[in-house]
Amino acid sequence: MSSKNATSKRKRVMSPARSDKQNASSQQSQQKLRPIGYLLECDPPVKQFVMYNDSTRHDDKKWVIQDLDETHLLVNRKYKEEIMRKVEEWMDSNVFSSVERVGEDLDAS
Repeated sequence: MSSKNATSKRKRVMSPARSDKQNASSQQSQQKLRPIGYLLECDPPVKQFVMYNDSTRHDDKKWVIQDLDETHLLVNRKYKEEIMRKVEEWMDSNVFSSVERVGEDLDAS
């Protein structure tokens, strides 16, 4: 009986050690996981702009990981700043003021 007790005690002592080892392995793998992309939410014209620019890039430098729906894209995290800069430049280039209109007489007298 004493050998049975010693064996069962040994099993109990070894079980937590295995689970701790598995937990440590699981924690290490979780620490290695990094986000591959960002969710970009935008209106359809901006999405089309991003998709068009993405289509002109080489396969190894694509911005878009996945087209999710009408207003959402999953974009590569490496290119987040570049995408935002390009969209901002595009938006700025499409802003017109009344002074820029051609052929209008702006004199109200």
